[in-house]
Amino acid sequence: MLRNELLFAAMAASVFFVSASMIIGNASAVTLTEEQKRIAASLSDKEKAELARQAEVSLPAPSQSDPKRDAPVAPRSRSVGTSNLELTAKQTGAPEPEERPAISAAVDVPVEKVTGQGDAERLEVRRAFADFAKDSEPLRVDTNIKQFGYELFAGSPDTFAPATDVPVPAEYVLGPGDELNIHLYGREDQDLVLVVDREGEIAFPQLGPLAVAGMGFSEAKAFIAQQVKEKMVGITADISMGKLRSIRIFALGEVAHPGSYTVSSLSTISNALFVSGGVKKSGSLRNVQLKRSGQVMAVIDLYDFLLKGDTSEDERLLPGDVVFVPPIGRTAAVAGQVNRPAIYELKREQTVSELVGLAGGLLPTAYKEMALVERIDPAGGQSTIEISLAKREPTTTLQNGDLLKVFSVTDYENNPVYLLGHVKRPGKYAWHKGMQLKEILASADALLPEAKLDYGIVERESGINRETAIIHFNLLDAISGKQSLSLEPRDKIYVFKRAQLREMPMTQIVGSVLNPGKYEVKKDMRLWDLVMAAGGMRRDALLDDVELYRENSETRDITVQRYNLKAGPSISELENPLLQDLDRVVVHSIWEEKKRYSVNVSGEVTNPGGYPLVAGMKISDLVFAAGGITERAYAKVAELTRYEIVDGEKRKTLHQSVDLAGALRGGPEDLELKPFDVLMVRQISNWRAVEHVRVEGEVKFPGIYPIEEGETLANVIERAGGYTGDAYLTGSVFTRESIRAQQQKELDESIKRMEEAIAQAEVSMTTLVSQEVIQSKQKGLEAAKRLLERSRQLKAQGRLVIELASLERMKSSEFNMTLRDGDRLYIPKRPDQVLVIGQVLNTMAMVYRPGYDVDDYLDDSGGLTDMADSDKVYVIKANGRVVRAGGFGWGRNVSIAPGDTIVVPEKLDHFNLLDSALNWSKAMAQIGVTVAAMVAIGVL
Repeated sequence: MLRNELLFAAMAASVFFVSASMIIGNASAVTLTEEQKRIAASLSDKEKAELARQAEVSLPAPSQSDPKRDAPVAPRSRSVGTSNLELTAKQTGAPEPEERPAISAAVDVPVEKVTGQGDAERLEVRRAFADFAKDSEPLRVDTNIKQFGYELFAGSPDTFAPATDVPVPAEYVLGPGDELNIHLYGREDQDLVLVVDREGEIAFPQLGPLAVAGMGFSEAKAFIAQQVKEKMVGITADISMGKLRSIRIFALGEVAHPGSYTVSSLSTISNALFVSGGVKKSGSLRNVQLKRSGQVMAVIDLYDFLLKGDTSEDERLLPGDVVFVPPIGRTAAVAGQVNRPAIYELKREQTVSELVGLAGGLLPTAYKEMALVERIDPAGGQSTIEISLAKREPTTTLQNGDLLKVFSVTDYENNPVYLLGHVKRPGKYAWHKGMQLKEILASADALLPEAKLDYGIVERESGINRETAIIHFNLLDAISGKQSLSLEPRDKIYVFKRAQLREMPMTQIVGSVLNPGKYEVKKDMRLWDLVMAAGGMRRDALLDDVELYRENSETRDITVQRYNLKAGPSISELENPLLQDLDRVVVHSIWEEKKRYSVNVSGEVTNPGGYPLVAGMKISDLVFAAGGITERAYAKVAELTRYEIVDGEKRKTLHQSVDLAGALRGGPEDLELKPFDVLMVRQISNWRAVEHVRVEGEVKFPGIYPIEEGETLANVIERAGGYTGDAYLTGSVFTRESIRAQQQKELDESIKRMEEAIAQAEVSMTTLVSQEVIQSKQKGLEAAKRLLERSRQLKAQGRLVIELASLERMKSSEFNMTLRDGDRLYIPKRPDQVLVIGQVLNTMAMVYRPGYDVDDYLDDSGGLTDMADSDKVYVIKANGRVVRAGGFGWGRNVSIAPGDTIVVPEKLDHFNLLDSALNWSKAMAQIGVTVAAMVAIGVL
């Protein structure tokens, strides 16, 4: 009964819904069995409504439903499993033909808990109908199409540039602004460039004014040549066109940018469309008009231009011409299997065949027997007309707004034969009447290795409903001709691999082999063959005790047998047994019976670490295994740490000194090592890596000098040959890497605090109401952001302020510092300038003048700006020191030397809301001051 009900639902959905309607009260002429009535009646109203919706039928109002039956259930995804035949084809690795109908499908249907046989049958009915509805989806075409032709002229007007180097046609009409190039030769040679003036004349020097406006180019050439010949004896003229005049035309109507345009006098209608940005989608491409003095002079059909390349109607423009694009006319669309699916404007086209012609004709995949025309009726409704495109002249008349849908032929083929599975050339073959299986499987060469020769199947569609039937055959008999099998269209021949139809015998090998794992048991495969398949033995393999565990197939008892494989490939068959399914081979390691000990070496050896302890291993052997001692090693004495177990209760640690030099020479000091010994090779006490300092500038021998521990600045200057005569000791710059790192860290932290304070201030401003307060705080924020941006551009230099003196005085000076790796000393030449920076009218460098003070230099720079903070003017000396200059007018207290920098800071009155977080002065003093001083003396 369940099978009958499934067939009933899958093959006749309409009958199912009639029966469902009958159960709930509607009359029907269909007679159902009692079991069918019971199953249909068990469906809830919601289930009936859902099935009716999928089948696009109507049901009467639902009867009173059972609340228990209508309770909602949680849906889950259900995948219909793949048939065994399909899985077999996939496992073979053979490609499936595209035309092959799917054997399985995955669908999502609501699934509820099955509580009895009735529920199970009802669930199967619903699943069957869901599959039926999925397989019955209508044909579709892609209707996402565009209007044809509008992309050609679309574009920005300023990208259009008409050609000006093309030959000028003979009928070109001359006008004011055109140039004529006239070459006179004969009695005298002369080149003239004459321009047609507003009067329409050219001023010919020897002939006077000649009227040429309104003449064609060929006519004007003949006229001028005749005038030269008659009035200038012995001279001949050659006339050509020079620069062409520009004309003003109008592009109006349904263009992208209507208006007046200046174009070349050679421009045509299509040029005007380009320069105006093209035709809008609401404009006509079939009826573009050229108007002159209010009269229509030409009409161009751009479809001739687009589809045929015909430009004969593309008239040349004259001054004042109007290119007018009227609104679009009738349209019809074609979608699907044509060369150019699009929306077309109709002009002379009246029938479907003419519309197909506009679309470039049908594709080879088009289904000509049936196409649909979807039409909007004048009354406002929609209708569908079925037509045939197989006729030579389909005469269906088109209406405005019609949509022609051309479908593709189905994927179903009538006469292929498929060969699938474990063969060399799987795929599709052409069927012919009387075709035999041997024609496709002519010999064993068509098969891949390990093919199953005693079994094969043919899947065949039979009967009116094309139900699948299976035909078995013996593959070896079919190839040899002992078994004859005729093929039918759409037969599918399956050839299997032996492993696909049975579980292959497997064996496993573990232990001291390179690639332990499971391996397939081949015919006549022996123990040594398995060892080789696993990559061979490891060096620590115990060859004389290889174990083979074998399971008895009847009793399931496991026995173990031991074999000796020391003889290798030449072992006897007695020690090299044949393998069976489920055998397990274990290759033991020698370290399973013997403990592995290690010793350790640390300190000044090339490769410190642990090393395996071998019999008779000594200190020299361990040092040699570690790559020997390094150049930093203290080679006289090393320390050996040894562990001993006292009375089996506790571990005792012993440290002893060993003569390393004697041990390395192989003397009696070369002790034999014990398990877990640790050898420590010490480092020379005063060893340190090579350190360098850089001396640059005004010394006799600048360069990079290696230094020893405790070496001072005066020593290195002396090694560099001392100062030159141009050395400016006051401006010397000394930098140290550790100071630079600390300065950069403080600068980064200052910037971070500044960013956080600005962000907090911006957030707090959102709660303010008074505009006056907001403006005041906004000024502070803007000033803080400017300072923040300047701070981000600063990089720490690591300068340390020093004062150099003569070498004799330097040796006893407090600035004669002990040097460190990476230190840098730069001694500049005596500078000639003084820098003035900050809030002055003219930030500049000025020549140093003896006797000038701060006020003098500020006066020469134009004075202070309104933003200057005159109370905080300061001077950065060439050696990096900062001296307060006081307010404006106090500068006479500060002496100015060459290389000094005068800084006028900005007013910071607005920083009151950020003072607690910015800490800007510290960062600027440490970083910005150093940078400014180094720039002044030419370091940066």
